[in-house]
Amino acid sequence: MKVVFILIFGLTSVLSFCPELKPSVRDVSSLAAKKEATFGMGCFWKPAENLLKVPGVIDTVAGYTGNPEATNAPNYDSVCFGRKWVEGVRVYYDDEKLYYEDLLEAFFEAQEPKLDSRQYASIIFPHDKDQEAIAQKWLSSGQGRNRSDGVPVETTQLEPLSKFYQAEGYHQRYWAKQRPRFALIIGTIALSLSPVDDYIPSESRSSFETVLQGIGLAVTLYAILERAVDRKVIEL
Repeated sequence: MKVVFILIFGLTSVLSFCPELKPSVRDVSSLAAKKEATFGMGCFWKPAENLLKVPGVIDTVAGYTGNPEATNAPNYDSVCFGRKWVEGVRVYYDDEKLYYEDLLEAFFEAQEPKLDSRQYASIIFPHDKDQEAIAQKWLSSGQGRNRSDGVPVETTQLEPLSKFYQAEGYHQRYWAKQRPRFALIIGTIALSLSPVDDYIPSESRSSFETVLQGIGLAVTLYAILERAVDRKVIEL
């Protein structure tokens, strides 16, 4: 009975500030008048978040692309264990505030590519002839140029645009969701190890420990349920 109480209390606490646990589909229909861009940027979690900080970027979506032969939507496992898919980021931006040339610079600085990896490759997928021409010029003019951490422009390839599938919901805004969870776990561990007995009445110590255990278990359970439930992959 105590275990059930711990789980219920902890899960309620976690859900109070975590996203709703249901399949999430990003609604970008209202952005139809804005420009779109697609990039392979390495693991999509951090680059998708960093591009949101660029003035003029309206939204980003983590997804799978780069496989023109595909007839069915992939999933995270098929991407990780295959050799044809690229983890991509679809960017929606206001071209009155952000030129594509400047977006390419932001892409270059935000990406985290891995050499000899299709999944984590650095790729520009132009959406039209204008983007293709700008990208080709950007690549040509950047020959011999390295980022501050040594990543060269030559790492980036240019490929035709192929179908883009929005990744499972738990990949969207990944770090924005994970940070408070990690903070909860670290906080509960710190409280359980700190000398707080002097500040808590003896009759309440058992309840306090129950709360800490409940939060820790609930965070773990939520992460498991989220991956099990929020698995929808859709073509954009």
